[in-house]
Amino acid sequence: MAQAITRTATVRAAAGLVACLCAAGLTACQSSGKTAEAPPPAASTSAAPSPTANPTADATARVLAAYRSMWAAQVKVYTSGTLTGSDLEKYAAHKALANIKVTAVYYQDHNQVLKGEPTLAPQVTAIDLADAPKATIKDCVDTTNFVPVDKTSGKPIETGSDHRHVLNGTAMLFSDGWKMTEAAIDRAQTC
Repeated sequence: MAQAITRTATVRAAAGLVACLCAAGLTACQSSGKTAEAPPPAASTSAAPSPTANPTADATARVLAAYRSMWAAQVKVYTSGTLTGSDLEKYAAHKALANIKVTAVYYQDHNQVLKGEPTLAPQVTAIDLADAPKATIKDCVDTTNFVPVDKTSGKPIETGSDHRHVLNGTAMLFSDGWKMTEAAIDRAQTC
């Protein structure tokens, strides 16, 4: 019984000490006479849309955001001639990432960079939010204003007259968000 009273007294004393220290800390922080203000809410660093009541609509919006972000990173790679600083791995993985890297090396090996940017019109054609969330994307990529040029002279490289092609892609949900895992332009299919 005496042991239980001693333990209870020790717990109460410790709780009182913690309360005093907290109060002293708050008083010290407010010693300027100003009242403490709650910190502003943290700004979201994600470009992803806010959640909606419809999980499919929310996922579709996030897939499209990841697709457009992958293209923005891809444009940065191809126009700068380097993968450095592109954030490509945030939005592309597997075959999609590998294909972008191979294409970047091709342009580097041929002393080319791209100028401008493509026009995109992506649509999510299927989405499955079951065990391994996955989405299918179809786009008509228009590269009329996204042209390769000689890096040294700046002269355009002839690429043919067809600048609008179908892109078929797949996105998967990873622990850090949606990423494109496949994104292949079908040069035989114009749109």
